[in-house]
Amino acid sequence: MHRLIAILFLVAFLFGAPYAAALINAAMGPWSATGIEHDGTQTHMQFGQNLPRPEWVPVYPNATIVQSSKVVSAALPSGFHALDLGIRASLDDIKQFYTERLTASGFEVRDRDLTELNLNPATAAFLGIAGSLTAVRAGTDGEIDIMIRTPDGWVFPSRNVAIRWNKHSETAAQRATLEQQTKR
Repeated sequence: MHRLIAILFLVAFLFGAPYAAALINAAMGPWSATGIEHDGTQTHMQFGQNLPRPEWVPVYPNATIVQSSKVVSAALPSGFHALDLGIRASLDDIKQFYTERLTASGFEVRDRDLTELNLNPATAAFLGIAGSLTAVRAGTDGEIDIMIRTPDGWVFPSRNVAIRWNKHSETAAQRATLEQQTKR
């Protein structure tokens, strides 16, 4: 056990936390769980590095898949999907890649300013957030958000890039429900 911890520490130090997390997730393998909501409905969750994803969710060249997940519930019947990547590239290169690929797939892509995330530069730096993109494809009701982290790792720095996608109408309905509940 001590050797494993030492290896993970060394990998995180040299290459960054995404690569250490990818090793842990590979060792754990895929898994799933079912949760029971307060109203008795079920929420199904899947986790694994190789879950299927739509062709319009691009993976940056030479990226390492850290983890992917899918959550399906009564509120989100199409599912909420996540893909975490370890990428060794600049913020601008990552933004350009995803903007070009998503635009070619029919998405309207917007570079989100830190103020849209309610962050000032000092808070974003403290949280390790370098930038964010959001994209919507009206014809398919698709929505995708990409959070790009600051690099970590001392020798060969990498970034964690978190990609989340779902149906826009489902999350909009869920947000409206949550807003109504908080007003009560």
